[in-house]
Amino acid sequence: MSRARRWLTSALLGLSAITFAPMAAVAKGKAKVEWSRVDVPEGEDAARLTKLLKAALDQAAKHANFGKAASVTLSARLVTFTTEQHGDVLRVSCTATGRVVGGATARSKISFGGDPTTRAELEKQVLTMVANGLVARLAQIARTESAK
Repeated sequence: MSRARRWLTSALLGLSAITFAPMAAVAKGKAKVEWSRVDVPEGEDAARLTKLLKAALDQAAKHANFGKAASVTLSARLVTFTTEQHGDVLRVSCTATGRVVGGATARSKISFGGDPTTRAELEKQVLTMVANGLVARLAQIARTESAK
């Protein structure tokens, strides 16, 4: 009788853990992220950089945890984007700032080098890394502000 009772208790505990654990994940939800502004400095590649940056920011926002907020309004600005070739290395440097509307500001900066023949890929990779860092910090700011 003792074995049956232990087995039944274990089975009920396991079943309740499986049943109720996903409820926390469902209750968490995802915040609706809206970009009020995405600014890029004027230049010959401004349209292309704007398109790449917006796509990278949207992708990063899909994976970010903004806490309990139902919706978050953010803005981003590409401060610098430079490419320099030194011999057989192309160095891409990028700085972006972002802001939670009504909240604090964040900045992300990276400099990355690679093969000059893959310039477009390298530029996209740098913009993606900057966007990931920026959105992660903005999400942290949004979480701390929603907790207050």
